[in-house]
Amino acid sequence: MDIFQRSIHSNVKQVDDDHLLVTSTLLDLEHSFHLELRVRMSDGLIEEARANMTKAPLNRCLAGAEGVQRLVGLTIGRGIVKEISRRLGGPRGCAHMVELITDAVRLVSMIRIGASVNYWDELKKTMTEDEIVAHGKKRLKNTCLVFAED
Repeated sequence: MDIFQRSIHSNVKQVDDDHLLVTSTLLDLEHSFHLELRVRMSDGLIEEARANMTKAPLNRCLAGAEGVQRLVGLTIGRGIVKEISRRLGGPRGCAHMVELITDAVRLVSMIRIGASVNYWDELKKTMTEDEIVAHGKKRLKNTCLVFAED
């Protein structure tokens, strides 16, 4: 018997040669959140951050979107998830908003890694899967089963 469902949906648009706009939503029986991050591709800098909550279990919860501005100036890279939790987690924010933000920055991180190795432009067009994996291991070793050390 199902007792709860939650959906997180993210969309990434390329705004210009060096910027992405990530829009993410979290929707479940108790929550409806919307997040937007404008991120510089070249270095992962979060330049803009906006969020709103249109549905939450308690009116007090709605303030959980206010702290999202504290993301501006952060660089998406090693340690970002811990820093998001420090700035917006626990008594400073909303655990569900932190979940949504964390999901969005992980997505941007994967896109930046793919772009750094020309995954979409070159690799998929010119290499076999085995060659892509060998090339990817240089940067992604042991990040998942595909890039696991033999």
